[in-house]
Amino acid sequence: MTVKIVSLPLAQWPEADQAAWAGACQPSKRFQRGGSASHLQKTTRTSMLRAYGYLLEHCQRQGTFDSGLQPAGHVTFDCINQFILELRVRVESVARYTYLERIHRLSRILNPLSEFIWLRDIVLQLKDEMRPRPKAARIVPADRLYDVGLQLMNRARRNKDKTALQRARLYRDGLLVALLSVCPIRLKNLASLAIDRQVTQIENTWWIVLEGSETKTGRPDERPLPDLLGSLVTEWLETWRPLFLDPGKAMWASTKGGGLAYTYVGTIISATTHRELGITVNPHLFRDCAVFTIAHEAGDQMSMASALLQHTDQRVTQKHYNRGSSILAVKAFHEILDDMAD
Repeated sequence: MTVKIVSLPLAQWPEADQAAWAGACQPSKRFQRGGSASHLQKTTRTSMLRAYGYLLEHCQRQGTFDSGLQPAGHVTFDCINQFILELRVRVESVARYTYLERIHRLSRILNPLSEFIWLRDIVLQLKDEMRPRPKAARIVPADRLYDVGLQLMNRARRNKDKTALQRARLYRDGLLVALLSVCPIRLKNLASLAIDRQVTQIENTWWIVLEGSETKTGRPDERPLPDLLGSLVTEWLETWRPLFLDPGKAMWASTKGGGLAYTYVGTIISATTHRELGITVNPHLFRDCAVFTIAHEAGDQMSMASALLQHTDQRVTQKHYNRGSSILAVKAFHEILDDMAD
């Protein structure tokens, strides 16, 4: 029987852990500093809680969970070692490092009197072991991703064999892929889009508008949608989205009611691209696909990529610039050969 691995929710943590975290999240007040986690963005907090929750859930299954321990009391060498052994079977090297790095950060917040130097050394070791999956074979030109989205929405209109809700879900999935290919924002922002807030219409043009507090860089991000995609958004809102049960203001309606959860948005995009292309393109990879497309088609304008992805450091796109320059050189060489042949 397969054991379902979940992250233990904050409400089920030891009381000492809950109290320490609540204190760390206290916002700053006049003449009074905030808690040690008060400066962290919501998404950073959420990811840290999820990683620590996985450790506590592991301790529950192993019979070592103790609700009476002091803050970060489960962060011991033995517990961490057993947890890593399980992760080696369950997840890839990058995920192992990510989980432990977040657990280390949260442990220091919960128990600031201990620096957990031994855990830092383990994290550094896991970082050395990281072997990210190569992206090259999974990169798809952005225009191809956009076309996949358009095809799915056309299929939703034509397929009369499916129920209205099934067709609406197909349209939603197509719009997700198409919108992300044009506006490669981060998954947390994509999943939390709300009508009349982040998705708004200005003078007959649909915009994606993110406030600085909602972005990783802390800078506002405003993106107009092309006319065709804007008309598809209008069709979604007027024709297909009302078929879902009470989606509220959520852009991405769920068949179970309300809006799609963060994890489901990512799963739908990955599953859809795998089904339609034979390649799993996860939401974050859409950003690489966008940069690759710019490098391939306009390698001498790579500043466009930095602006598109809101990169503050040009070095992030430098590797794509180098590749783009090479591609432009190859194209120019081919033109020379064509001229010589003529």
